[in-house]
Amino acid sequence: MMNEKLEVELLDLVSAIESACFDFKQRIAQKHNISDHEALAVSEANFNLNYTEVTSPKLGTFEIAEEKANPTEKWTRAHNILKQNNATISTRYHGNNYAYSYWLYNGKIYRQELKRQNLHE
Repeated sequence: MMNEKLEVELLDLVSAIESACFDFKQRIAQKHNISDHEALAVSEANFNLNYTEVTSPKLGTFEIAEEKANPTEKWTRAHNILKQNNATISTRYHGNNYAYSYWLYNGKIYRQELKRQNLHE
């Protein structure tokens, strides 16, 4: 059984590798003139965290995840993805088939359901 300090160090290493891979993918997409929206986003499963629903007059209904309420590994992965993509309220992160958009603010992860247009072909 690994000791706790080694597990923390390995988690940091794996998170750094994950961030580097994501950065590399973005550079390749830019090189081939593939927009951020066309580039494949990571699986939305990376953002399966414990959220609390909030409603405000300005944003409507959205959800907030706090680090202390989530497993360290899941939190770190989600946070690193959003940080690497500079996800803010004005530049939210999401893939083409995501149910939510995600962003960072004040050390918390926020998400809000995407509004999809019904397209009839």
